[in-house]
Amino acid sequence: MKNLFLTIVLVCVAILSQATTHHVDQNQNRPAGYIADLQTAVNLATAGDTIFVYPASNDYGHITIKKKLHLFGFGYDGTQGFGSRIANLYLDTTTSPSSSPTGSTFQGFTFDNVIANKGNINNIGIFGCYIISSYISIAAGSSGWTIKNNLIQNYIQINNCSNILISNNVFVGSNNNGIHYSNANTVVISNNLFCNWYYFYNVTNAIASNNIFLCSSPTNQTHMYNNQFINNLSWKSTADPYVLPPVGNTGTNNKSNVNPLFETALSSGTYDKTKDYHLKATSPGKNAGSDGTDIGPYGGPNPFVWGGAFTIPKVTEMLITNPVVNQGTNINVKLKAKKAEL
Repeated sequence: MKNLFLTIVLVCVAILSQATTHHVDQNQNRPAGYIADLQTAVNLATAGDTIFVYPASNDYGHITIKKKLHLFGFGYDGTQGFGSRIANLYLDTTTSPSSSPTGSTFQGFTFDNVIANKGNINNIGIFGCYIISSYISIAAGSSGWTIKNNLIQNYIQINNCSNILISNNVFVGSNNNGIHYSNANTVVISNNLFCNWYYFYNVTNAIASNNIFLCSSPTNQTHMYNNQFINNLSWKSTADPYVLPPVGNTGTNNKSNVNPLFETALSSGTYDKTKDYHLKATSPGKNAGSDGTDIGPYGGPNPFVWGGAFTIPKVTEMLITNPVVNQGTNINVKLKAKKAEL
């Protein structure tokens, strides 16, 4: 029944997407028609196609994408264990014929890094992924990236691009500065949790709202100035506070050096994936965001989902009208489904 349900889901997805759906599985017992090598599937796909990448014991290697594609993995567990894993993902363009990955989306993967090799790669969505090595790097001259609901080891390098939304992520690295090289006032950094944070690196004019900063060292005005800090919460220690907004920046309604009071996690800089980072009912960040929801990754319109991809197509109703059948007899199924929010 489990395999039947999965087959129904995938058939439904193919119908809803109105494009070809490819399946990639490097396991030896993969179904007929599935492709073992992800780069081969990418090369075969037509712009607008969807690729489902199944979990495997090894990663799928370094992948280069030069056309608009929608890739779905099956989530992560916060380790380098079993999952849909890609080493480095490179986004690139071609000139003859002209092709670009603009408009592509990636969800439910573990990546080493995500790297845009050229500018004018726009409107990229990275959702529900784990950046296990270091960073996401957006090439200068790009715009419209949405980076949401991810677990990120170190930082996002914006390279002075515009219209960038970074929301509901958890940054887990040590001595974390989270965001690098940004000067546009259309960069929004909202509802994230920054562990071991000390400052954004060479960032100006950004809007930072509803974030939790677990701070590890004093700010540095030479690297971060003229940003707006709105409804954020910082915590370091009562003996050595971290004040918001940092020197050289402006802001309102921030909660400076206040313990966020997580459900079971400690309010220290080190992230512990076994603990619960939702806010207690008594937390000063509870319902204290600018939109009336919680400050931090579990607030806002798309709360953080551990290990999950929240826009994968779903079957919402399924009715088997003849559940008892003889061998070789068709099973009649009625179903309703929700398409991916691409």
